[in-house]
Amino acid sequence: MKLTIFALLFSTSLFAKEIKVMTYNLGLAHTFVSYADERLPKLAQALAKADADVMCLQEVWDKKDRKVIAKAVEDNFNDVYLTKIKNQKSKHAPTCKIGDLFGEGKFVSCMNTQCKGLDGDEFTDCIIDKCGGSLRALKASNRECATSLMAQVGKNPILSMLRLLNPLKKSTLFAYKGSNGLMLLSKLPLKNKELVDFSDISTLNRRQALKAQVETEGKTVDVLCTHLTSDLETTVPYTGVFETWGQENLAQIERLKSKTQNAEHLILMGDMNCSVQSATYAGELEENCLKLGQNLDDVLPQFAKECTFCGSNTLNGPEVNDTQIDHVYVRGLIPVSAKVAMTEKVTISPKEGEVQTHLSDHFAIEAILSLP
Repeated sequence: MKLTIFALLFSTSLFAKEIKVMTYNLGLAHTFVSYADERLPKLAQALAKADADVMCLQEVWDKKDRKVIAKAVEDNFNDVYLTKIKNQKSKHAPTCKIGDLFGEGKFVSCMNTQCKGLDGDEFTDCIIDKCGGSLRALKASNRECATSLMAQVGKNPILSMLRLLNPLKKSTLFAYKGSNGLMLLSKLPLKNKELVDFSDISTLNRRQALKAQVETEGKTVDVLCTHLTSDLETTVPYTGVFETWGQENLAQIERLKSKTQNAEHLILMGDMNCSVQSATYAGELEENCLKLGQNLDDVLPQFAKECTFCGSNTLNGPEVNDTQIDHVYVRGLIPVSAKVAMTEKVTISPKEGEVQTHLSDHFAIEAILSLP
């Protein structure tokens, strides 16, 4: 009798309700991550076949890319949560005055005289080493000008200057037209949808989190999908409300923690841009990651000590440090399994001819979670 009861209990726990989740940064940052146009249809095909109940996507910045992804997955995912793309503008017009940017010790003049003719890493190093002081001075005197200037990255420089100096129109403060790049897809109905906003503590890109609830087996699970600020200290001067990119990332983490502290069953996933060092990958904003992981289970490291942003990825290159900056955190659920996914290469056909490439500059995380 005891054995029968034990077997019944074991069987019940073995077949407890499971939820499959996936987080994936698609790297659809046109002009910054190579082959975004060519990779998009391949990504759409892969996502249409994804075996997940809930999926968090990041870096789907453009409206047209969102439509392609949404169309591809419509037969597989019943509910898609995304927010309207809308930029935030400076408080005043013009956002910058000529004296803010041009003249002795001013940032644009420094850039034109000290860094002219350079490109790539040499240009970036020059900006940071020789013109960083000018940008810090601009931040101190007119932070919105400095912030809007950095948000013009990747755009035509002449048109960008005209936008910043236009006395009749306020300039925008975020890249990608203010898009947060997030999509939350679910086979289960998404209830109580809510936007967790970090716009007031975001620089360059608008940072937010998509929050919703799913119900299964009579239990409510809070699900959040986000993409936090990256540590760009060595590549882009910081112009935000804090002193560093890392401090901004931490402020977003603290807001996330506050927003989720009362959730009994929680799934928090996305590109957190922080990594806790292991024997096989490097740390990044490690203290921030440790704070984020307090009272939560970081699922992937329990099953795989593998990078998700890797030098072996064809879209990155060997100079990139291997890190595990993508995460699935849970509370009140039991991690059953987790793995790095979307690691295959595909063939694309850009102008230069056929190329073998990974689908994104990130790899995905797939995890199976059990409700107790």
